[in-house]
Amino acid sequence: MKSITGVLVILLLSQSVLCSPKKINTDFLNLLSSKTNVMSSQDAIQSVLTLLEDLQGANVEAQDKADLTFQRFENAILQDINEFSGIVNVNSKSAAAAQQDLEAVDLKIQQTTDYLNWNNKRYKANELKLENLAEQRCEANALFIDTLREYKNALSVLDWVRSDAQSKQANLIEKSHVGDYAEKLSKYANLFEEQAVQDFVKLGDDETSFSQTRQRGNGEQLVQLMTKDVVGVIQQLIEKLRETIKGLEEQEIQSANDFADFKTNILAEQESLKQEYDAKAKFLNSLQNDKELASDILTKKKELQDQSMRILSLTQEEYNYKKKLYNSEKAKRHEENQLLEESLLIYREKISTVNEYLKKRVNEYVGDALIEEHAVTKQQSVSARKGQ
Repeated sequence: MKSITGVLVILLLSQSVLCSPKKINTDFLNLLSSKTNVMSSQDAIQSVLTLLEDLQGANVEAQDKADLTFQRFENAILQDINEFSGIVNVNSKSAAAAQQDLEAVDLKIQQTTDYLNWNNKRYKANELKLENLAEQRCEANALFIDTLREYKNALSVLDWVRSDAQSKQANLIEKSHVGDYAEKLSKYANLFEEQAVQDFVKLGDDETSFSQTRQRGNGEQLVQLMTKDVVGVIQQLIEKLRETIKGLEEQEIQSANDFADFKTNILAEQESLKQEYDAKAKFLNSLQNDKELASDILTKKKELQDQSMRILSLTQEEYNYKKKLYNSEKAKRHEENQLLEESLLIYREKISTVNEYLKKRVNEYVGDALIEEHAVTKQQSVSARKGQ
């Protein structure tokens, strides 16, 4: 390419010597038209024209060859770029899927860890609940025993009071007797209903009944009525106590059953929690292995993705570089072709005049040569005759 450009520069310089925009360089024509240089000058001009045409043809041929070569290169490399782009797309999707798999494993690990923490807290809370409930149950049972003993003591006192009141049917019940009964029962006043206690105490405060019993001779009937009232009130208290004791016993039995059921349920839950904890702990270990495997796969997928992207980038860079070089060379050849075309145009238009002039001179030289040849021949013949 540089040699062609140099030749073009020399030709352009020679054009400036050979011709001007207005007239042919007379000195140069005279030099060309000398007898010894006419034929060689014609050959030189023709050689220049041939050289220019050959250069132009060679440039066109070189460009055609470069076009064909680049077209083949471009078709092949664009196909490679398309294939590499598909590979990059596949590798990118594969890496994204591997990333999602790793994130899914991390999520399962987090969820499993959270469950194990909850399971452990729940297990400990149930143990503490059982301990507290067992203590509460012991305290409740002790309270029940004390309460039951107190109620039974009160019931024993009421039984004695009732027996004592019944034994006095044949005798006069004094107000002091009722007072003694009330005093004995005062220890257990909190166990009876307030109205029942008031009814019993009211019997001891009834002055009229006691005085009538003392004054009347036939007071046996009144004594029986008085005794009946006292025994009736005591019997009511006894029945109330027995109902209360029965309720306490039923309540205690129900509480014991509830505690047993609750404890059974808690223990069953504890066993289930333990089994689930062990299973989830094993599952967590397997998830750790899965995470390590998923991490390795992701690393390899990313390496493949980076490698394919790097190959695609290098291929694209190669294509861009060679395309730029091709376009640059093509532009240079186009510029050279323009220079060659201009040179050919100048030679064909301007130097045609020189050609005509040289042809004329050639013809003149041919005529002179014939005259000289005829003179020489005549002289030779005259000399021959003289010799004879």
